[in-house]
Amino acid sequence: MGFWNTLLDRSVVFSFDRTGYRRHAQQFSTEESERLDDRTILITGANSGIGFAAAEQLARRGATVVLACRSLERGGAALETVRKRYPESRLQLVQVDMADLSSVAKLAETIDFPLHGLVHNAGNMLDSREITAEGIEYITSLHVAGPYTLSLRLKAQLEAGARECCSRIVFVASGGMYSQGLDSTELFLPTGRYDGMRHYAHTKRAQVVLAGVLHRMFEKGGVGVHSMHPGWVDTPAIRRAMPKFTAVTRRILRSPDEGADTISWLIGHRDSEVDSESSFWFDRERAPLFLGRKVPVPPQEVEKMMRRLAEMHAAPR
Repeated sequence: MGFWNTLLDRSVVFSFDRTGYRRHAQQFSTEESERLDDRTILITGANSGIGFAAAEQLARRGATVVLACRSLERGGAALETVRKRYPESRLQLVQVDMADLSSVAKLAETIDFPLHGLVHNAGNMLDSREITAEGIEYITSLHVAGPYTLSLRLKAQLEAGARECCSRIVFVASGGMYSQGLDSTELFLPTGRYDGMRHYAHTKRAQVVLAGVLHRMFEKGGVGVHSMHPGWVDTPAIRRAMPKFTAVTRRILRSPDEGADTISWLIGHRDSEVDSESSFWFDRERAPLFLGRKVPVPPQEVEKMMRRLAEMHAAPR
């Protein structure tokens, strides 16, 4: 992309912000206009922000979009907004609390049709530690345990979608993961003073690691599993969770549509080369897993995380 583009990308700020997106978008193809009438996509946390933007982008291209939201009221309002803009859109609304594994299991029981995409977008950030009924930290359950359980419970539906055309799982992670390694003990039950921003980034690192493991589990069935980061995006969740950051950066933050672009591109991209390996994507390009100093992601910590997730998945609901 040239010397100046490389220099700007290394600055991080002028890569993750809206100017970075617009520079990168100059290299995009026009395939995002390809129709997706043969696809059914489930998106968690689809009532606002990046999830809503992804739902709208995919619905506009003809996909059937299942909006999986914790609040049926907010989800219903989002659905009606998309429907008013695109009267021919095919939309469904389902309820789920992705931090509650019982709720996740109930949702999976209702999905009895092939899926061509599953977008793990639901997210949050807390100021204080909260523990779920399963005995793990709430944000870890929301970002890691819930998506793991839903992915496994929908494996047959995703493989059915792969037989029809293609199927992918996409984790909406964050560039914040670059600051964190993986410590499975701290991931599930953080000790000491709770730092919500740091723990959020830790769970985003875990999502990227999990995507790689799930890809190896799903690839024989034709399902690709990836993670991406949307850059710095102006969303209601970010304004609520990081008001100081938003106040300082509001003039350079990306729009939700810009943040969601790589999600809908990954879901709709037909080139099977994308699934040759699980990757971390940024603005439609494979991104490095580490920046600058490599943070520790020991294999034994990955194994411990996966054992704990498997135990929770196997527990009766």
